[in-house]
Amino acid sequence: MKDSTRKWITIAILATAAGIIFELPYMRYTFYDPLREGLNLSHEQFGELMSFYGTLAFIFYVPSGWLADRVSHKWLLGFSLIGTGLGGFYLSTWPSFTGARILFAFWGITTIFTFWSALLKATSLLGDKSEQGKLFSLTEGGRGIITSLSALIATAMIAQIGATPDKFVYVLYLYSGICIVTGLGALWLVPHNKGVKGPEEKSANIIKDMIDVAKLPITWLLAVCIFSIYTVYTTSSYFTPYMTEVFGVSAATAAVVATFKNHLFRPLSGIVGTFLTTKTGSSIPAMRYSIIFLAALIGITLVLPINASFVLIISVVIALIGLMTFVLRGLYFAPVGEVGTPKRFLGAAMGLISTIAFASDIFNFKIVGRILDTNPGIGGYKIVFMYILGLLAVSLVSLVFLKRFAAKSAKNQDKVEEIG
Repeated sequence: MKDSTRKWITIAILATAAGIIFELPYMRYTFYDPLREGLNLSHEQFGELMSFYGTLAFIFYVPSGWLADRVSHKWLLGFSLIGTGLGGFYLSTWPSFTGARILFAFWGITTIFTFWSALLKATSLLGDKSEQGKLFSLTEGGRGIITSLSALIATAMIAQIGATPDKFVYVLYLYSGICIVTGLGALWLVPHNKGVKGPEEKSANIIKDMIDVAKLPITWLLAVCIFSIYTVYTTSSYFTPYMTEVFGVSAATAAVVATFKNHLFRPLSGIVGTFLTTKTGSSIPAMRYSIIFLAALIGITLVLPINASFVLIISVVIALIGLMTFVLRGLYFAPVGEVGTPKRFLGAAMGLISTIAFASDIFNFKIVGRILDTNPGIGGYKIVFMYILGLLAVSLVSLVFLKRFAAKSAKNQDKVEEIG
């Protein structure tokens, strides 16, 4: 098989893997009632399952990076996808609360510990530093296509056969089957990655590796940048109640806008991200321009009059906000491979960065919820939008320093090559 063909097949597998593997543990966000009914859980117990999974995910990010630097991505991706799919079939038996907790603990292993950093590193190693933005954008866009298509098929199935527990198992079969087939595809088609074979690669000391990674400036600069962008992404979910509570649109209209924002525009983000990185030559300036445009869109929400005649405008603005947040999501790990991070530390760097970057899940919704409860109406939402602008400013500043570090790294690399 030609290298170029294998590369595109690998991108397709990685995008499918990223798009399907999290659908099972996060299925409650789309199919809350059928799952809770099938498992026969209270709202508190159901919430406890996700909190338990989230805690394990936070713990596993760092060791997932260490593992990705030592085990072939072929095995890690295959095991993760097949294991997650088998877990989905177990969920279809509607286990007890204890059984569900064990399952979600297992999913913490298969979706984070053995999968997350392996996915990121496998994507990064598909190309040189000039291709990082394109590779991550294409993966994110493909991920959006898979997520949207699977949700569309599942929704159509429910509309056709119903969502009672005995019928909903077919939706679980669908997601589980796709996971397993994708895992088999990874075992068959994804190439082995054996990494650097020097003695430093054989170290089994995870603490030493984390210390080495923590010494890299990119770790902290990119962690701050992704933390800010990811928090903007999660906070953007409040635009739906903003439309219903402030502009007074119907829930159905708000749902249509949310569908464009979260599903239809997400696949387009890969095309936009690829275009921007091609035109600017790097993911860093592409992210900078995206942040500036996103900040302008947020600014519009702050000044746009609250009037029924502006509903169409605010709907378009919110949909574009969704597009740009997904563009940034597709790009924000690309700089790791652009600024000279040693390949033997790529996984460790991504694992540590992820731990910091996604930590806002622990507190962000509580902060925003308190803002809205304390300041009801348009006043609360304006504070939230200014909060988003502050986060975008932080990400922009971190990118400025990241660009300087990248230029310095490239200059040092040129000197090394001249000496060699």
